[in-house]
Amino acid sequence: MSTMPVCLLQVIFLPAAMVLYGMKVILISGLLYGYYRVCLRSGSFHAFNRCYLLGSSVISIVLPFIDVPVQGFAAGGGAPSPGVLHAITTGHWEEAVAPSAASDGWRVLFTGLNPGAIIYVGVLFFFAVGLVRSLRYIRRLSRNYPVMRTMGADPLPCPERGESLDGWGKIQFYMTDEPGTPFSFFRKIFWNRELDLAGAQGQQILRHEWYHVRQGHTADILYLEMLRIVFWCNPFFHLILREIKATHEFLADRYAASGSDQYAYAELLVWQTIGHHHPAITNSFFNTHLKRRITMLTQSKNNRPGYLSRLLILPLLFLLFCAFAVRLSRKDVQSGAPLPSKALTVVIDAGHGGFDPGTISKSGINEKDLALSIAKKIKQFSGDYNINVLMTRDEDIMPGGKPTKKEGLRYRAQFAGEQHADLFVSVHVNNAPDTARGMQVYLSSANVDFQKSSMLGSVMIEAMKNTFVTHRLLQREENIYVLQAVKMPAILIECGNLSSPGDLSFITAEQNQETVAKNILQGIVLYQQTLGAAPSGAKNATTKKETGLVNR
Repeated sequence: MSTMPVCLLQVIFLPAAMVLYGMKVILISGLLYGYYRVCLRSGSFHAFNRCYLLGSSVISIVLPFIDVPVQGFAAGGGAPSPGVLHAITTGHWEEAVAPSAASDGWRVLFTGLNPGAIIYVGVLFFFAVGLVRSLRYIRRLSRNYPVMRTMGADPLPCPERGESLDGWGKIQFYMTDEPGTPFSFFRKIFWNRELDLAGAQGQQILRHEWYHVRQGHTADILYLEMLRIVFWCNPFFHLILREIKATHEFLADRYAASGSDQYAYAELLVWQTIGHHHPAITNSFFNTHLKRRITMLTQSKNNRPGYLSRLLILPLLFLLFCAFAVRLSRKDVQSGAPLPSKALTVVIDAGHGGFDPGTISKSGINEKDLALSIAKKIKQFSGDYNINVLMTRDEDIMPGGKPTKKEGLRYRAQFAGEQHADLFVSVHVNNAPDTARGMQVYLSSANVDFQKSSMLGSVMIEAMKNTFVTHRLLQREENIYVLQAVKMPAILIECGNLSSPGDLSFITAEQNQETVAKNILQGIVLYQQTLGAAPSGAKNATTKKETGLVNR
């Protein structure tokens, strides 16, 4: 994570994945709207602009979800520096403490994630109320005024001008006394009795509204209204909604004024426009954008078609796709060298399990579940890194099905020895209020090969440096049993601090867990490349005396 998203998370306390996704949506929609504003807004190709505006909203919300991995781009200059050993300092973690049942509900209610969520939902509800009020207003009109079944031939489109009569019979026409009419909503047209339906002006207004109905403009507005409710913090969706309404009017005006005096129609637009109010989700003849509508209506037909500005959208979309959807494989970009031909056997130990939840966050998230999720993802991607991963547990149980924590710890070390593993990596999550946030790597001075363990911890920090803010190589004053009991280089990784809202939001997101898992695999690859990684194994290791068991 970069510094800017981290600072933002600490201020509003929203989940990291949600904030990062929202930032991507804002950036993509801003770039697309900016291009529209500069190159397309003044053009007369309104149908194209309508498709562009709708498409830009769809691209903005979909593109951040697309993940296209691209391999084969080696860049040795971007590789971590595994040859540098990090300084080892003394550290500690928060032991597993379960919150009391009486206070758990209040802790969940007032967790650091909730203030931002409450603000977000509150503003969302405010915008949603406006939409509901508009829908209720239209429903009330539909109930209070009868549908006109026969209107005569005058209001109908003119076949001699090539206008289709298809679909006209399905339109529901309401004669009302409501201010703000006429306007259309899907296949409903709400008319005002003060307008002469049979007159020349009335016919043009009717043709205007009929075009809205025929083109399904209400669906565009309703879609964008709901989109801006969900993404109310994105200013560009509000601007896109405003522009799509203007584009609808340009299209309907051009249709209604076809075959008649455009300047006379422009006078009609001015007539009674000021002071008319209508529901936001309807297509009203007396709409805003009056100056732009008249300009578009009366501008010269000899304007350049603007093919170049429309064609340049293709390279823009390509650049956005590459920037937000294409992901370079970390193992290729960072290592800058082929993967080692010999596969290391690595035991991945998901901390705790079963009756032992490990540490628990204030919001009730168990360490054992996060550790298991990350461990499974390490196993899932291990084949891409030519690493043979074995897991001490692949479900929510105490490893080996042991009845006590002490026996579970012994099983972990025994399992690694029986498998003749080359490395042992234990995955945990911290929860210490006085501990810096970010990733931490723990070592044991009692490990059979402390020097190689130190190197493994150092390269692991280098591999993870672009993921977490804080990276420390630590050694606990009291030895960690699993690290000293195994007969191969071993480290324990604390993948974040649950007492930090930023860490908690980050590590609970599945996409970020995948990133952490790949970083751990990359660290193992770098370790193997740096040391030549001759298997340390368990066969030549000397047995050390077991000391007091620590709950790790």
